[in-house]
This record gives sequence, C-alpha cells and structure tokens, in this order.
Amino acid sequence: MAWHAPYTWTAGEVVTKVLLDAQIRDNELVLHDPVASMLPLPVEAIVGASAAVALPANDDLAHLGVIIVPRPITVKEIQYNIGAGGGANAIVRLALYTEDGQTKLIDVTDACGANTGVRTFAVTPDVDLEAGNYIIWIGHSVYHTSAKTIYRYTYDTTLQAHVAGEADLSGTLTIVGGIGEAPATITIDGFTSVAGALVPVVRFLGLA
Repeated sequence: MAWHAPYTWTAGEVVTKVLLDAQIRDNELVLHDPVASMLPLPVEAIVGASAAVALPANDDLAHLGVIIVPRPITVKEIQYNIGAGGGANAIVRLALYTEDGQTKLIDVTDACGANTGVRTFAVTPDVDLEAGNYIIWIGHSVYHTSAKTIYRYTYDTTLQAHVAGEADLSGTLTIVGGIGEAPATITIDGFTSVAGALVPVVRFLGLA
C-alpha cells in the first residue's frame, strides 16, 4: 500500500469517506506495515566502521548501551557477528530492555561454541517493539577458554565520554546473583559508564 501525500481541505469543502480513508486509515496502515529487517543504531554518533571487541573475560560482567529503534517492528530473530574467540562450550547472551531498564523485553542465548561469523538468536515468542530508545545488553552466559569478540559500532570516545548528571549511553554492568544471566531490571545509574565500542551491531529480523 502506497503513502498518500497530506491533503489540505478548503473552507466549506465536504469531508468525504474516500479522502478520510486515504489520509487516516491507509496512511496508518503504511506506518504499521510489517518490517522485514532493521539495523538499530546506538544513540552515540558513529564515526567509524564496526570493530570486533572482546566481551568481558568472565560470565559475571556484561556490556550494554542505548540503541534507537526508528519504527515499529515485530522481532522474530536477531543476528549478530562474532569475530573470534570462545571454546566449545561458550554461550553468548543478549537481552533488550525498555529505556528506563525496568522491563526486560527479550532474553535469548546462542550456544555458539568456538564458531565465528554471523549468528542468529531465535526470539520466541515474537516481540513487538515500538519506535523509541532501548537498552541492549550482551555478555557471556557461559565463558569458556577465551572471550568472544563481537562486532560493535565505533564512535568518538573523547567527545562522548560520560558527563556528570547526564544518563549513561554505554557501559559495563556487574551481574549480581545469577551468573551469566541477564537481570530482570537495570538501574540506569547502576552501570559503569564506558565510552567506546560497546554497542553490538545487530539486525532485527521481523515478520514481512
């Protein structure tokens, strides 16, 4: 279905069903058409190509950052890219939270072992995301032999270092309680601010 250009009525013109359907119903349907895939970007401005960055060399520390979802999408799968590392028993975990960190929307694992390249998390059941900001969390659910390196977005670490009194945009989070598990909630001021390549390059695969 195609987008209808905004229509301007003139004084005294009769508002017809055809025009209302085109301007409201049909354009709303276009805005909510299923999205086949999406590359959510970090809030920080990207200044360079992606780089493979090692996850923490344990299963009780994770990386996280704020990403932007530009339009609604129903997420069925999430792809990410492994550069190197990890033993046969390695498992990577990825979670997605609301911007305030108080609701965990997605929590998935990939028993990747020593494999590299593009990998896929299955999201079951599918998760509907609205446009907005979210916190993405990634770490080892099981650390084995060596740290997995994950491709991340890179940006200016000097200009985008943490500013006192402002919300953190990326950092590390110590896991308290269940080792290798993504916590049920995240306190925004509870993680250690780190500017740099921490936000993973991921692709959300939706329902086309």
